[in-house]
Amino acid sequence: MTYEELTALYGFEMPGYARDYYDSFIGAYDRSVPVLSREDADLVCSACSLPDEARSELIRSASAVDSDDGAHIAGSFLVHLCVYARLPWQNRIYSENLFTVPGLYPEQANWVIVARALAHTLRDKKPPEDLNAENTGSFRGYTKSCYNSRGYWGILEWNWNMLGAGGCMFMFGALKFVPDEFGGDFPVITDGNSFVGLVGGEYAVNAEGELVSDGEPSVGRTVFTEDDEKYYGCPVTRDGKVSLTPVSYPKSVWHDSLREGTPVLSIHIPSKIDYTPDVIRESCLKAIDFYRGFYPEFKPAAICGYSWIFAPQLARVLPSDSNILSVNRTLHILPTTASYGPDCRFIREGSSLQQRVAAAEAEGTRFRYSLMFVPLDELNSLSESRA
Repeated sequence: MTYEELTALYGFEMPGYARDYYDSFIGAYDRSVPVLSREDADLVCSACSLPDEARSELIRSASAVDSDDGAHIAGSFLVHLCVYARLPWQNRIYSENLFTVPGLYPEQANWVIVARALAHTLRDKKPPEDLNAENTGSFRGYTKSCYNSRGYWGILEWNWNMLGAGGCMFMFGALKFVPDEFGGDFPVITDGNSFVGLVGGEYAVNAEGELVSDGEPSVGRTVFTEDDEKYYGCPVTRDGKVSLTPVSYPKSVWHDSLREGTPVLSIHIPSKIDYTPDVIRESCLKAIDFYRGFYPEFKPAAICGYSWIFAPQLARVLPSDSNILSVNRTLHILPTTASYGPDCRFIREGSSLQQRVAAAEAEGTRFRYSLMFVPLDELNSLSESRA
């Protein structure tokens, strides 16, 4: 089966790099090798403390994948791509429905692939048990959520948390971390001391210096060009405001710090944590130290994150000494056009923050998910809040 035939058969979208790996995969493809062996299914279910009925259903799902020629080759290719061919943090596969299998729900076909990725981490990487609890806990939680909400065993929210993470998401202190790659249209450059984020394309900007979607009120558009001599674009202030006055940065002085694809360590922020600059700093330092030893080939340039919690607009509704703003002042913020309101599922329902966001939104404020980055050489000063 050719790559084109495979993707046409199921219609799932694959990242651009997938085609480059298919020929080497198909050359070594072995139809007799299970996508998920019974031994690996048992390993995952035991590590995740899943009940016997879930274990039986996972084994049945794996058998169904193995029994279908198309599903077996699709599942084997995804395992090859996400577990073995590429480093885990390089994978970008986010489709909810990768492929269908007769007799299975899509969440069960996904379940088989995620279990294989987790089995690889448990069997071959073997991180400390207290750290691996993040992976096993996520698998158990999303598996049970599927059963509770859908009435059958499978996995929900598998894509970013398990397969995308390649089984290498661990928790340090208050934060979850996963090796990742920098994304978004924001080249970050440095002269060795300072770091400047540039808007890497043409975007609308409003009077408050915020990126806005086309059709929203704006006062101008950004520009960006670069050649062998210079970068020329609209800089972003540390707190996430965009300047419409382009600046020229000579490459004899400035060079890339972060571009799309640069290795970074991404954070995920659990709810109900002690979210303070000191706590965040200590979590980041522990994570960097661990990943340097556990994945020596992974060389991150920065700590990064994407969340509602980094929105510059929160400064309009929170007291200046709030924990959220205290942390945000230690970060570099990069804005996006993606907006959220008080119904954001990450804001606790009925909380005073939800009420403030609702009131501000009613008066015209649009809250935007934002990116953040902290260069590694700034981690030691992360707890030093900036006015």
